[in-house]
Amino acid sequence: MFKSVKVKSLFLFVAMMGTFGLFAQVAQETEVSDAELTQFANAYKEMQVQNQEAQQEMVKIIEAEGMDVQRFSTIQQASMDPNQEVEATDAEMKMHDNAIAKMQQMQPELEKKASEKIVATGLTMERFEAIAAVIQKDQGLQQRLQAILMKNQG
Repeated sequence: MFKSVKVKSLFLFVAMMGTFGLFAQVAQETEVSDAELTQFANAYKEMQVQNQEAQQEMVKIIEAEGMDVQRFSTIQQASMDPNQEVEATDAEMKMHDNAIAKMQQMQPELEKKASEKIVATGLTMERFEAIAAVIQKDQGLQQRLQAILMKNQG
């Protein structure tokens, strides 16, 4: 049940951090210090917490509309695939559409909170995005980030 919700929340996270779509444009081969990488790791952890909270809120919205989360996910996946026909009743589509509308209303607040949490770690949004872009391309940096995340977990 939660696997599909995680997919949806990942979609939400990517959508709310839409500026990450600019990775290719922003990415410059920049040096990332250990201090900056630690700040990035802290911001990343904050985003994970926020993502989990958003997931829980989305589940509540879906259930408040009278839908099962699994059924919602099935309809959502079908509606996002142009090659797949959405097999749902009119009532299900109405509940699905209402839930989506309510989730979209959450987005500005989620974006604001994300930005605030990133800035609270000591990074600007621009620097956070630039580091994220470099991390996507640099496996060594990915490993350093993973090490920091693992160290902070234990």
